[in-house]
Amino acid sequence: MPATPEARGAASQPAQQQAATWHGALDVMTGIRSSRTVKAVRSMRSDLARFQARDVRPAAELDERVRVWLRHEGAA
Repeated sequence: MPATPEARGAASQPAQQQAATWHGALDVMTGIRSSRTVKAVRSMRSDLARFQARDVRPAAELDERVRVWLRHEGAA
């Protein structure tokens, strides 16, 4: 049975908080080119997959930002 919009909204609260934290981390990491930084950002992307499977909008928005970050900052 699919989750109700209310249930999805409640479930997305932790995802929204996590996304806000990760957005802040990306802000700090911009301009830093290291293999550790790229590895951490790639790890973010894999962690986001479980939220995207539940159609959590903040996760989709963050994944797009991570994808762009990797294209620009991750190019070593």
